[in-house]
Amino acid sequence: MIASSYKLTAILFGIGVTLHNLEEGMFLVGWIRSHLKFWFEPNPKIYWVLTSLVSVVIWIPVVGVCVSKEASHFQSALSGFALVMAINAVLPHFIISLVKHSYSPGVGTGMLFNLPLGVLLIHAQLRDSAISPAEVWRAAVLYALLLAVGALLCLYGAHAILAARKV
Repeated sequence: MIASSYKLTAILFGIGVTLHNLEEGMFLVGWIRSHLKFWFEPNPKIYWVLTSLVSVVIWIPVVGVCVSKEASHFQSALSGFALVMAINAVLPHFIISLVKHSYSPGVGTGMLFNLPLGVLLIHAQLRDSAISPAEVWRAAVLYALLLAVGALLCLYGAHAILAARKV
């Protein structure tokens, strides 16, 4: 049985990720264009689609841990999300803000919501899990890698498709 405090933390984490993605979708492309140089021109529509997709996908494990009696896979997926979003709060958002001496959109919501709530979710799963801590970390890293690679492939793939259409 999953504790109600874990479920509440999961819901708050889902809200935090959604707010983080809303902040990025609204402001990140403009900030990138004025502070960073990429080999491609960031497209706001692509960022809206990608951040919206991540915001929808986060709710699958959140709802799963709230309604499923046996939610170990949902907890593992949520820990993977928590890991990747906690890392994302620090790198790139916080580090780039320090280096560029400018607020990188996403640093506030990442540091206020994603990092602490992500750490709480992983800690709770490590504390309450029937599987070993090594198994918890293995699953969290696997889900984190799947999410990160999937998001980056979508981001760069969409930009590559747009660039190819312009040629």
